[in-house]
Amino acid sequence: MEKMKTDKRDFFTSLALVENFFILSDSGRLFDPSKAQYYKELRYELKKALVTLLFWCRPQLEESRGILWVYEGFNRRAERFEKTAIEKSYSGQGSVLSQEPADSPTFAAMQAMLFLGLLPFPGQWKWLELLCENFSEDPEVQSFLENEKDIIHRKLVKKDLLKLKLRSFSQVLKAPEPPGEKGVLRIFSMPYLFFFCPGLLKELSRDYFIYVEPAAGINFRHSWMRIYSGLEDPVLFGAASREDADFLGSQSGIMTTHLAHGDYLETDAGNADDSGVRGKDKNYDIVFNNTFDEMDRKRHEFMLDLMSHPLLEKAKVLFLGQGKERNIRCLRQDIQQRGLQKRAVVVANILRREVPAYLRQCRLGVHLALQENGCRAVYEYFRSDLPCVMSTATAGMNMDIINPRTGMAAPDKDMAPAVSEVLANIDQYDPRAWFLENSGSINSTKALNTRLKKIFLNLGYEWHKDIVSLTGSGPGRYADKSDMEKFNPQIEEISRGVLSKLKTQIRDGQEIHGGK
Repeated sequence: MEKMKTDKRDFFTSLALVENFFILSDSGRLFDPSKAQYYKELRYELKKALVTLLFWCRPQLEESRGILWVYEGFNRRAERFEKTAIEKSYSGQGSVLSQEPADSPTFAAMQAMLFLGLLPFPGQWKWLELLCENFSEDPEVQSFLENEKDIIHRKLVKKDLLKLKLRSFSQVLKAPEPPGEKGVLRIFSMPYLFFFCPGLLKELSRDYFIYVEPAAGINFRHSWMRIYSGLEDPVLFGAASREDADFLGSQSGIMTTHLAHGDYLETDAGNADDSGVRGKDKNYDIVFNNTFDEMDRKRHEFMLDLMSHPLLEKAKVLFLGQGKERNIRCLRQDIQQRGLQKRAVVVANILRREVPAYLRQCRLGVHLALQENGCRAVYEYFRSDLPCVMSTATAGMNMDIINPRTGMAAPDKDMAPAVSEVLANIDQYDPRAWFLENSGSINSTKALNTRLKKIFLNLGYEWHKDIVSLTGSGPGRYADKSDMEKFNPQIEEISRGVLSKLKTQIRDGQEIHGGK
């Protein structure tokens, strides 16, 4: 079974590095011209440390400093860095922000810009874009850009661009009604497709307001998403967690909503009864529904640890998920080695429509993942009337959905007692009723429509037609299949124009990049 990529030494080393950077920033001794190489290495190490703390070691960070401690540290010091970048920008006349320099930036100004653009300060993307546009020959900026291109290239080579269709990554929610009313386009997958051709994104945005749902949280890691901040209109990002909403919302041209992915779960799954049956015997106490191909991120090992806790030593657990056979085999081996084979059952690669039938056999769901963005599995628990116990260290989740009606959120150290308590008081929860009242495709579409209408009117656009109902899966992700046919003219127009050029430019970019 996959092991975590860090240990306690990584956590304490990373924590000390960030703390020492904050201390150095406050000391007034940060911009020493004799330490240019040190500052370059410091930025590199800080970026690695931040991923360690905010991704792999989130539970330890939560317990020691709190998750938001990192962001608050950068936020408190942003004004000082910005003042250095602006006031000491040039030895002659001119302002770095005007992009009309009269001379080269001072050492302090350049260093301040590099810190602002390469680390998760509020408004990071505008500084990064400034570095890319005006200082692309700087070795550190060059290295950053090459690494960024490599990351996107590796993502793209996994995709079959010849078979790429608009419905593979986006959907029309509202058709344009020129001249005064834009359409709405939802990008629910592969938002990086426009990285090598941002001009096509601008072309698309002339007719459509863009709504983007990143695949997962901790979005400071994905600075390539700044391509969405340079459009004429703002872009709405679906960011389930407050952590991501605050970071993304600090970027120019970005607005946020907590609605993303799982929020649009279909109210019913096509079954006669999607709810659990209270009062009847269940086959499993706990269900753990997560992919088997990212078990380090989803934390299957922690779930197995919990099964050995005295409070849960009799609990029977169903492991559901999709994944490669070798990974499923590793999990089963780990279960066998721990002697849990009588209490742990693995069911792999079933169809999505079969999931509710398995959930009805369970009493509650447990969710421990380090990173999500509105995870569908949690909403599926609610729909099937299962309370959920979630780790408070999980990134990319709207913690407001875990409430006295739906379950309990707890830090890792209190997870076993929390699961035990919810199991002991299972009848006091009514997650399905909460889901039907507050979430799912119908409610979330209405909430998104209200937000979009307000944005349109504030931007001076007309609004005569509402968006259609959307879902998190299925044909084109439309709640009503006929909507996909209704938007065929718009889908065909985008496919012949922007999508066709997008495929060509990505292919050409891949050939150029691959030939370096």
